[in-house]
Amino acid sequence: MKSPFLPSLLAFLLLATRLLADRAAHQAAADAFFDGPILLWKLRLPPSSMASLRAEPRTYAEAEVEVAGRTYRGVGVHLKGSAGSKRSIDDHPALTLDFNRFSKGQRVFGLSKLHLNNSVQDPSLINDNLASRVYRAAGIPATRATHALVELNDEALGIYVIKEAYDDDYLRRHFPEHQGRHGNLYDGGFVSDITRNLERDAGKGPGDHSDLAALREATSTPPHQRTEALAKVLDIQRFRTLVAIQFALDDWDGYVRNRNNYRVYFPPDGRAVFLPSGMDQLLRNADAPVRDGAMGRVASALLSVPAERIRLRDHMRQLSSNVLSTSNLLAVHDAIEKRIDEAIQALPPKERFRFPPPSRDRRLQIRRRMGVVQRELAEWPDPLPPWPKGKATNLADVAWTPYDQTGQSQSTTRAIDDGKRVFQIAVQKRTTRATIRAIVPLPGGRYRLSGMARCEGVEALSDDLGRGVGIRITGSTGTQHIEGNAPWTRLSFDFDQPEDGPVELIVEVKGHAGTAWFDASTLQVEAL
Repeated sequence: MKSPFLPSLLAFLLLATRLLADRAAHQAAADAFFDGPILLWKLRLPPSSMASLRAEPRTYAEAEVEVAGRTYRGVGVHLKGSAGSKRSIDDHPALTLDFNRFSKGQRVFGLSKLHLNNSVQDPSLINDNLASRVYRAAGIPATRATHALVELNDEALGIYVIKEAYDDDYLRRHFPEHQGRHGNLYDGGFVSDITRNLERDAGKGPGDHSDLAALREATSTPPHQRTEALAKVLDIQRFRTLVAIQFALDDWDGYVRNRNNYRVYFPPDGRAVFLPSGMDQLLRNADAPVRDGAMGRVASALLSVPAERIRLRDHMRQLSSNVLSTSNLLAVHDAIEKRIDEAIQALPPKERFRFPPPSRDRRLQIRRRMGVVQRELAEWPDPLPPWPKGKATNLADVAWTPYDQTGQSQSTTRAIDDGKRVFQIAVQKRTTRATIRAIVPLPGGRYRLSGMARCEGVEALSDDLGRGVGIRITGSTGTQHIEGNAPWTRLSFDFDQPEDGPVELIVEVKGHAGTAWFDASTLQVEAL
């Protein structure tokens, strides 16, 4: 006896097989498009659509698109871009094309949606395409890019960068576990960090932003626990690669340095993958820092762990020998320029003037920038030896130097008091901020600066960096102080050293009058 469920099962299998075949065909068509020649795209918007986009630039209007000998109708068009790249529909606009918006199931070259970037901030038209190829070669699935010759209502707009969208099609292709759309793809928005509940672009994962909350929480764990905590909610290796590429290519407007132009995808396993977007702001300053300046919360949290900075250094050195090498970047650059030239030359001679070639200045910028990167990577020091917890180093014989910030004092590092060798600071003028300072190299970690101090007749001055007699490091506020007539008292100050390097230690008096003494034999730094 036949099962009553058999016909339904067969129908389901046939549908699934056809769906997989369709997806494979769409993928093949997209591959051929991005690897193929640069094409002429003719956009036609009726007066009603032009008026709509003038009034509501972000709302889809209907258009007709002709490309490769085929005309597509019912295409949704809206303006895109922000800050420097935003233009009106009448002024070299950046556009999003959604072929499925008004004509369900319609695709172009296997894709539902494409972006036409005007690249007004990149006269070379190279950056976005170059970075996209570098990221993908390094294991980060950035959306693909090519170029297009664009006309709008028979008027030549020029050469554009054309990019695929971050959408469900993209996620299914690069994250197989997303086949059922179980995951969340968030848009970072304009200069927004993960501290905000970002807008979901695709996916049907948790709708309560709990995935973003878990990532935020991991960034707040203590430095010695942070790598382990982040590894549970972040694809750390891919994130290191993102940081390395954005530092190396001086992508100042990306997530790492500006919390901008990014997506973050949370697959079902919850380990976030950061994805670059809007990569036209590269190679602006050849001398930009190679390892500093992280503003994105995840980047700054990870790089505040000393061991992670060394891992980043080693990863950058590895990438600089292949995908970030000068020779590879120049080869990718030259291949992109060649395709643009071929597209222009393929036009009838009388049409070529309508699509002038882009600026040709990136080769020199690549050479200069990568020369700086190679030099700084070679000079990036190895970490200082670990400082065992509980180990204390006496600071009596370190080079201490008196320095008056304001007012006037008489300071010495060789005074004697009650048989002790002490550092002495005597205030001689009202509103005096007097210090004695020493610079010592410390490995990254958490430390306690401490020592015995006493004072006589100290009339304390209160300001933003503490009051009276105290100890601290540069740029911090003292947490303990004494004033008036105080006997020998132990003062301490705990601080974090984010990375290996020099730390300036301070003993000080902030007051209108009085004298303070610090017992040199008790001044020490202890690893916690």
